[in-house]
Amino acid sequence: MTVSKESSARAAQPVLAIIDRYEPAVMAELHRALDGKTNPPYTLMRYHFGWEDESGRSIEARKGKLLRPALCLLACEALGGDWQAALPAAAALELLHNFTLIHDDVEDASEQRHGRKTIWAVWGEAQAINTGDGMFALAYATLLRLSALGHDSDRVLKSVQMLDAATLLLCEGQHRDLASTNAHRLSTQGYLDMIEGKTAALLATSCGLGAMLGGATDEEVDAISDFGRCTGLAFQIQDDVLGIWGDAGETGKPASDDLIAGKQSYPVVFGLAHCEGAQRDRLVELLAQETRDDNDVAAARKILDDLGVREESERKALEYSDAAIASLDKLGLQTKWRNELARIATFAAQRSA
Repeated sequence: MTVSKESSARAAQPVLAIIDRYEPAVMAELHRALDGKTNPPYTLMRYHFGWEDESGRSIEARKGKLLRPALCLLACEALGGDWQAALPAAAALELLHNFTLIHDDVEDASEQRHGRKTIWAVWGEAQAINTGDGMFALAYATLLRLSALGHDSDRVLKSVQMLDAATLLLCEGQHRDLASTNAHRLSTQGYLDMIEGKTAALLATSCGLGAMLGGATDEEVDAISDFGRCTGLAFQIQDDVLGIWGDAGETGKPASDDLIAGKQSYPVVFGLAHCEGAQRDRLVELLAQETRDDNDVAAARKILDDLGVREESERKALEYSDAAIASLDKLGLQTKWRNELARIATFAAQRSA
């Protein structure tokens, strides 16, 4: 069943309200991290965040969703903590996430993000890598501000360890992605294992880190981390759907961008695993080409449409969303917090941007 724009809009509204609740404080913390840093690479970081244009003039461009910091702060609050005392962790998660995006854009040769040129497309690959490295270091410098907000050294050290573990999983997932150059040789399970690292790990850590800073027990941290992991899997599979069938006006990327790039995604891997004969040979041929024109992209998309791949991918995203919501039963949360977390899981599987 294809998710309608109406369903997507209904799923997005309450989630946007949750993010809006935390956004001013998160943005203030992110700006704090860059305050007084007026030279490159910090100017490039501001460009990436949509705060400045290529010439360094202040603008208000389209920005990221702030989903990871929102999950961190919501998990902290849901488990009885003071979310404002977790702000450095929330900002650190967003910085770490954006470090990976800057490097991913180089590795994937993506020239646009949020409807604007990527850093490497403006300043070159070397400067993009350098800017990403700087943002990685800034994430940890920001995280250490937890001590200034009253967290003891053991809790700060645990936070660093959790962020380190997530970063290593991110790198493992990205390595698997870069090493798996032939989608027709990647199993559906192999793809899911890859995105466990690339996407799910940081959402799991966002939830677990927020809960830990809120004083949750180890068992509670594990349960809400599992919620984040399943939400991350739903989020990535739906992202893959949007990479082929999404509306460019909503996603900020060209239509069928993932097919144009020949990207390995859940729909492509699943489609290859469930077609045979001449149809499979044709899909492999189209994806193996160094470049694809509009006709090639349309032909590949038609094969996937004929196989019902979009519907299967959306079903799989919803399956993980349901698993995320089920994991909340282990926590005994107040209804308000359970509902808000459940809405985020639903949004992950039904979003249109």
